[in-house]
Amino acid sequence: MGNMKKLIKVLQKIGLTEYEAKVYLSLLSNNVSSASVLAEKAGVPRTKIYSVLRSLSLKGWVKIYSGIPLLFRALEPREVIERIRKNYDEFLKQIVKVLDKEASEMEEKYLIKKFNVGLKPLKEEIKKAKTVWINNATKELISELQDSFREDAEVKVILFPGEGKTGKEGIEFREAGVKIVCMVKNKEVPSTSIILDEERIFTVFKDPFTDRYIVDEMLYDECIRCFLEWHSLGWMQEKT
Repeated sequence: MGNMKKLIKVLQKIGLTEYEAKVYLSLLSNNVSSASVLAEKAGVPRTKIYSVLRSLSLKGWVKIYSGIPLLFRALEPREVIERIRKNYDEFLKQIVKVLDKEASEMEEKYLIKKFNVGLKPLKEEIKKAKTVWINNATKELISELQDSFREDAEVKVILFPGEGKTGKEGIEFREAGVKIVCMVKNKEVPSTSIILDEERIFTVFKDPFTDRYIVDEMLYDECIRCFLEWHSLGWMQEKT
């Protein structure tokens, strides 16, 4: 009895219901049988037995023979499992194709327009911007950039957790709720994004070994929307 319960659990894990598992195992031990006999031996209600057998037939576990009454035979376990394995392999291949296609599209979405623009050219672009939104920033980076902010510019800064404000007037600050980092030579460093005039996105991080800032400009529209949403969510938090 205990072994039977284990077999039923195994069959349920590969897609059968409890009633289907009971009926299939009963058929294996009885070769060919009628629905009424199966209902009694498998312990399945007579009102359920035909729907269970039809389901097993559709799933490829049972073969139906015409006649009065209808007779049913369980297909060999090896045959059933081999078909399941092939179907699952095909399913996985299709999943891999979909994921590969999605990964390829994501790579296209996040193309870098200009690699390692540098801090000086970035500051020149900031000088032209009427809105400057900075996410996940360190105090050190803001100190480097703050002389480039126009007096009439809207400057909103979401600080990396634990970072302090600078003394520059005209800057609104929040503190990020989570740390966003990137790995540089096996070391985690804050990853900062800078949005200029709600349409140009730059990412900035500092190389911990050379102390140089690496600045990239992002291109794809969907990437820009992603960073805009990120900034909006962070800015909705309470002020620090």
